[in-house]
Amino acid sequence: MPSTTAYGSMAIGEEPKPQAWSCASAFKFTLVTGFVATLLVLLEMQFGGIVGVVLLALLAVVCVLAFVAFCFAARPFSSSLVLVPFVAIKLQVKVVSILAAYAGRGFKPTFPEWTLVYELTITMMRYTFVEYGHLVGDENAPLLRSPFRMHGEFILKSNSRKHNTIPEKLQANGMDHMWLRDPEKKEHRVVVIHFHGGGYVVSDLLQDVELANQTHTMLQQILKDKYKLDVSVDVFLPNYRMAPEHLYPTAVNDCFDMYQYVLKHENIAPDHVIFSGDSAGAEMSLSNCIRLRDAKTPELQPLAVLAYSPLVDFSETGGDEKTPYCLLAASFADTCLATYLRSVTEPEVLFNVSPINHSLLNLPPVFLQWGSLERFYEQGLRFKAKADAEGVTNMELDVLHNFAHDPVMFPTAISPAAEKAIRHGCEFAAKQAARVLGGKVGSA
Repeated sequence: MPSTTAYGSMAIGEEPKPQAWSCASAFKFTLVTGFVATLLVLLEMQFGGIVGVVLLALLAVVCVLAFVAFCFAARPFSSSLVLVPFVAIKLQVKVVSILAAYAGRGFKPTFPEWTLVYELTITMMRYTFVEYGHLVGDENAPLLRSPFRMHGEFILKSNSRKHNTIPEKLQANGMDHMWLRDPEKKEHRVVVIHFHGGGYVVSDLLQDVELANQTHTMLQQILKDKYKLDVSVDVFLPNYRMAPEHLYPTAVNDCFDMYQYVLKHENIAPDHVIFSGDSAGAEMSLSNCIRLRDAKTPELQPLAVLAYSPLVDFSETGGDEKTPYCLLAASFADTCLATYLRSVTEPEVLFNVSPINHSLLNLPPVFLQWGSLERFYEQGLRFKAKADAEGVTNMELDVLHNFAHDPVMFPTAISPAAEKAIRHGCEFAAKQAARVLGGKVGSA
């Protein structure tokens, strides 16, 4: 049924309606294939056998390069180096099947909100997590961290120039972290601390460089345009130790310690700090606010929390049959959680790991966002319903219809919902910041 949030009306609880493979779609696919084949034949007739030789040579080079790339991608999903080529072949076959299905639908994605690139990404991630999630979520986890870091390192300078931020490395608590600094040092500023996701076992803080820079730009722009506030916005990407090398509660404690570090070394008040996190990082943002509340230190609570696709109930992650279009397959999600919680043996401790098992009163303003197709969506609705039942009035829910888990994790070139999803979070954060800064900062 429809539900209204601060960002408009959206459908909640509706069954997904994928695009069907119709006769018309198949006919279009046949026409396009026939056109390409005819064009190649005409070129061959016009220029002779040399065209065929050149085309075959180019095709061979492309195939070799593609296979090498797939072998590189297949390593984290292989239990040994010997199996890498075979896994690479399976991945290539899967890509071809996705493209064939796309063509068969008349070159339309499964859902109208998707693009081909997003569908390829989501479907391939789900496939690898279904087939090899038991490896990636445990023993092969370290192998799936470097690609995320490499991506972040590759775009760091160019993306920071685009958003007018200055990358600044920090070494603290035995780890490397990253600041994305606002070059304009104003008297007042807001700091966003973003904790990356990855199921507590994979990913890297640099994976979220684009998300962090967009947050800087959007939050600053909304504060200036809507609230007439001219404020510096710095974004901090902290590191934390992950499983299987470091088990619960290492990661959440590392996040808490880096928040304390920022307060101590950046000369900034807690009510000028915004927690942000996606997936596992979002859960740890919520858990640390609960920790501060239970420690009776309300003065240390951050200004607000932006929780993108958080896991809030560790006891119920859902089955694959309920979420066939989510990138998080049960094999991967369950293995990650089992690995992360391997040291937890007492039922009471396990119960308290889940944010949903705590009171949600007296927390900072919280922005919650899930995709309607994702594994954590149903528990997200239960989390918000619990908050409403307790009388919580400073929590907002945003649902991205027909999107899978964690749309903000992907670059905007991949996820068509990323920019909108981040903007919704920044609108919420700006509203909270304006409430605190309104009487302190002059008009733009």
